[in-house]
Formats: sequence, structure tokens, C-alpha cells
Amino acid sequence: MRYIKKINNNVALAKDESGTEWVLLGRGIGFGKNAGDEVHTDEVDRRFKAEEDTVTHQNPPMILANIDPAILQLASKVSQEAGDFLGIHFSNYNYLAIADHIAFALERTQRGEDYPNEFRWQVGRLYPKEYAAAKRALATVKAETGVSLPKSELTFFTYHFVSAQSDATLVEDTVEMTELINRVVEIVSYSFQMQLDTSSLNYSRFVTHLRYFVVRQIHGESGGEELDPTIGQVIRMKYPKAYEAAGKIAAYLEQARGWHISNNEKLYITLHVWRLTRNNH
Repeated sequence: MRYIKKINNNVALAKDESGTEWVLLGRGIGFGKNAGDEVHTDEVDRRFKAEEDTVTHQNPPMILANIDPAILQLASKVSQEAGDFLGIHFSNYNYLAIADHIAFALERTQRGEDYPNEFRWQVGRLYPKEYAAAKRALATVKAETGVSLPKSELTFFTYHFVSAQSDATLVEDTVEMTELINRVVEIVSYSFQMQLDTSSLNYSRFVTHLRYFVVRQIHGESGGEELDPTIGQVIRMKYPKAYEAAGKIAAYLEQARGWHISNNEKLYITLHVWRLTRNNH
């Protein structure tokens, strides 16, 4: 791979042997280089295809050229720490989204702007580990910049960390997913007239199942093969109240999003609802 041009001291444009152009990110990677110089791989922290991503509509050269190099380094640290804590890898899309968000969050905070934060407690209950990672991220931003971001940023960072765990899932999809999951949890709570234990393993498993289910629906993916009809009949007979709640959930999702929920999925939801509410049957 050889240099084409410098974008700034920490960002450069290069071309590989096949002629594909890449945007390279690394400390000092664009300093003192000339066109045609060979790229040393140990200088490269991340690389991005130079053309715009047709799915996310990101333009890496434009984004990277307009973000302070110090913010790019901060985004690397935040994404690395969150990735280690959550056991995930941040894609280039997720990394750029974090960098872009940090840049705007710092600008908003310095102007004294903030956003309403009425969903923070819901996000913390639905995604407790990602919310904990968001707290760490705010602490890192303060340590590196001296700026204390407002608590509303806990919600936004949580969304980014949830989004990073699903391929090709945009932050906007995560916001939609959160609204849907919160409504589904409310349906279960109302159906059984009980306060769900949000700290329980069964609650965590239920939310995780809903997360992957919603992502599949957003991307038009199927949920796998149908269960044996005999198994379905046993589940319906053994857990009638949970199955009724699953039917309410399916009706809500069909009305709200036009999604057809398969019998297979309703049975899985039934089992999760039963485990979550078994002491109240």
C-alpha cells in the first residue's frame, strides 16, 4: 500500500495493489510523507474504504478530515475500553459514529446545551451492561478533556454500544428497538399486574431475545424453522397466560410496525414470559 496524499497529520489517503483507495488513521501517519511512499502497517490504527458507504451514507474522508485528531484518539480509547468491557469489536462504522458523536457532544456541552433525559432510567434497565460502559465512557471523556458531559449522554453512548453489537445496525435502529422493547416489557408487566425484576437473569435473557428478534425484523431476516406442532400445543396448554401475553405482544408489533410474528416466535416469547413471571402464575 502506498500514500496518495495527506488529509491531516493523523489521516492519510493510500492505494493498495488492487487500486482500491483507503483512508488510513494513525498517530502521525500523514506527517512528512510524500505521494508514492510505502505505508508501514504498524503506523495504521484503522483503515476505511475511501468511497461512501451506501448503507450508512458515511463518507470517511470527509468525516475524518473534519474531526479534531485529538477527538479521533479519544474515540479510539473510548471504543477500545467499551469493547474490552463488553467483549465486542467496534466496526469502522461504529467507530466513526462514536467519534462524530463525541465531537458534537463536546460542542453542545461547551455551548451549555442539553437534551431531555426522560428515557435514561428505561435505557439503564434494558441495557445495564452497556449503560455501565457509557458511565465509563463519560469518565474517560472527562479525564482526557476536562469536560463533564451531561447525564443525557449516558443514553446516547448506551445506544452506540448496543448498536455496535449487531452487524449493520444503525443507532437509529437501536432507538427504535429500545422503544419497542420497552413497550413489550410494559405489556408483560400489565398483563400479569406485577413489577418485573429487572435485575434477574430471566429479565436479561428476555430483553436479549427481544433485541435479536427486533434486529432480525428490522433487517427482514427470518427466525428459523418452525417448532414441532406438538411442542407448540404443549406450550400453549401448559402456559396459557404467558401465551396470551405473547399474543398481545404479537398484536402490538403487527399494529405498530406491520410485522407478522410467526407461531414459532410467539412460542419462544411465551417461554420467556413464563420464566420471567412464573412466581405470579
